[in-house]
Amino acid sequence: MVTSEETQTLEYGCESFGRLTHVLLHRPGPALELVDGSNCQEWLFDDSPDVGGFIAEHNRYREMLESHGVTVLELSDFVDEHHEEIHQLPNLTYLHDTAVVSSHGAILSAMATPARSGEETVVGEALQNLGVPLLTRFGPDDAFEGCLLLSPGTLMVAETERHKWKSISSFIPRALQFFEEVIYVRIPKARRYMHPDTIYNRVDHGLALAYLPAFTSSYSFTDSGMEKIDFRNHMAGKGVDIIPVSDSEQRRLACSFVPLEPGVIVHYDCALDTDTCRELERRGVRMDFFSPEALIAGGGSLRCLTLRLRREPQA
Repeated sequence: MVTSEETQTLEYGCESFGRLTHVLLHRPGPALELVDGSNCQEWLFDDSPDVGGFIAEHNRYREMLESHGVTVLELSDFVDEHHEEIHQLPNLTYLHDTAVVSSHGAILSAMATPARSGEETVVGEALQNLGVPLLTRFGPDDAFEGCLLLSPGTLMVAETERHKWKSISSFIPRALQFFEEVIYVRIPKARRYMHPDTIYNRVDHGLALAYLPAFTSSYSFTDSGMEKIDFRNHMAGKGVDIIPVSDSEQRRLACSFVPLEPGVIVHYDCALDTDTCRELERRGVRMDFFSPEALIAGGGSLRCLTLRLRREPQA
């Protein structure tokens, strides 16, 4: 296990929307060889992966982040006790699904499917060895795969196919001990909406992409109680304008990108329609595109690969 004085003393957290400085990645390896044409759906892959191509593209993405000045840490360097389990978890490369790191600590997921069971244990060990406290822990019967940090005061939780309502309902009062508001969104339970960032993602302090038809009902929870809201209007009240994406774009993971800093994103080059790109450019957003071939087999995005550890505090 590799540790350093730098990683132990960093102030982690990503709710403040400054420049991305540190991420955790997991370089895929022998575990990918467990997935083939006969069991890929059981492992939650869309297709059998080209292992060599998958690894090469993952390396290229790592280099892309580093070229933008992002410090990339490797998961396996911070795992000791559960190191052998890494080789049995093909989906572990999708680290973002396993945890969200706030300045208060990590919101560790409870993985919802047998194919991903155990990932949270490995990632939890790595985060603790990095000096990141665990803000939440779920029980063996829970299912809670992620939430979104919308601002230093606001979290968003979407009830996806990878969440249970009982897990969300126990999480909200705990989250309100650290955040002023939790926005809860009920969405269709289907694979295309498997995680919250398949329907919403912030681009800048005042701009986001969203697939609004998935927001079937939304509620704001605060210490004062619960209130039903219109999500788009509610975010407008916070100074956030939403660019809607189409049904086709949502299926191509349009909302699941990595913001490098306000107004600068990294994304698959196949995710957005030309009109959406033009609108983002009109608003001053810079896009650095990545061309995937082998990575597509896993059904995830660049964002899914990236456990963001630290952003610079915003001015």
